[in-house]
Amino acid sequence: MVIKSAVVVTPEGPKELDVRIEKGKIAELGVSLEDKNSIEAKGKYLMPAMVDIGVGVMDGKLRGGTLEKLSQKARANGFGTVVLSSLCVPRIDNEITLEFAKSQAQLCKETKILPLLSGVREEGGLSECAILLKEGAVGIEFESHIDGNLIRRLMEYASMFDVKLFCRANDPALQGEGVMHEGSVSSRLGLAGVPAVAESSQLARIGEFAEYYGTDVIVLGASTPQTLKICAQSPRLHAQISLHHILLDDTACDNYDTSGKIWPPLRDEAMRTSMFEAVVRGEADMITSLHTPVSKTAKDAVFANAAYGVEGLNQFLPLLYTHLVKKGGLNIASLMKMTASSPARAVGLEGKKGAIAPGYDADLLLFDPDFSFRCTDSGSPYEGMEIIGRIEAL
Repeated sequence: MVIKSAVVVTPEGPKELDVRIEKGKIAELGVSLEDKNSIEAKGKYLMPAMVDIGVGVMDGKLRGGTLEKLSQKARANGFGTVVLSSLCVPRIDNEITLEFAKSQAQLCKETKILPLLSGVREEGGLSECAILLKEGAVGIEFESHIDGNLIRRLMEYASMFDVKLFCRANDPALQGEGVMHEGSVSSRLGLAGVPAVAESSQLARIGEFAEYYGTDVIVLGASTPQTLKICAQSPRLHAQISLHHILLDDTACDNYDTSGKIWPPLRDEAMRTSMFEAVVRGEADMITSLHTPVSKTAKDAVFANAAYGVEGLNQFLPLLYTHLVKKGGLNIASLMKMTASSPARAVGLEGKKGAIAPGYDADLLLFDPDFSFRCTDSGSPYEGMEIIGRIEAL
């Protein structure tokens, strides 16, 4: 098959090329390539299918059928691979749960699903990391506030098996009863707030461990400018920022709107602007959908009791294209790096996923930048927003 006249997004920038696909692999890039089976794609971007790390399942519950639904939605929105967070119920911290997750993932035909393992068991103590990594987990996930000796051991395992650590940074003691960002909006609503330092102070701690043990750590869902500053100062820390912390601020929680209740919490407008500008300057390693879907019943509650979570996969690329590329000045090649190339490399898929080059998997998406629409997703914080672009099936 040949995809003809597409605007192929390469690390050097977009180029109008034909792409030949043979046996599920990219065989050739060129001009005037011919094949009896061809797709005309003139004026449309051809990009590697996106890779997202740390996604969740409905209500955080890992059970039969949830991964299949996740796979279908991910493919429809241009994701070729999603990496499942281990902090679900049950937690992926033992062989039985890992095997269940893998068996469910194997039933998914649309998008490849890979599991992280939880470095610490739910009841405390280290997981059997060596066994779980050998059996297919692609990285070790942990929460920053755990015992320092456990962090040391996890870093040793990561070095031994040449995998990355994936950290969720937060200080539960500083969070306290907080349910949204601590600022003027939380004060006006009379809701307990979570200070930004609850994230950045923990990350500073993790950075010290990472430097000492020479271990790379991906910071999942970085949400504050200070977090990015700490990452910029350490070659061992790599920031993953969510779509929502780039585009939304804590006013999404006005009128006690639970669609804006996500974790990490949406920050104030000054922080959001700083995060947006940092992404445009290329100071983020990866962008995530922060896909943590929750049922309507879990959201339909008073704000303090409503579940954290957001449907992040829907319109992910069109939203990024609209605000970062079309309006923000980011080039499309940099967007590809943050949504495909860098996350693919982080989970050991370099050479297979995340780029359009001979020998790579033909795991691609076609993006039409000339289509515009208004978001009608009920319950979404983006409902009513004008969006540019859509993903087309190949």
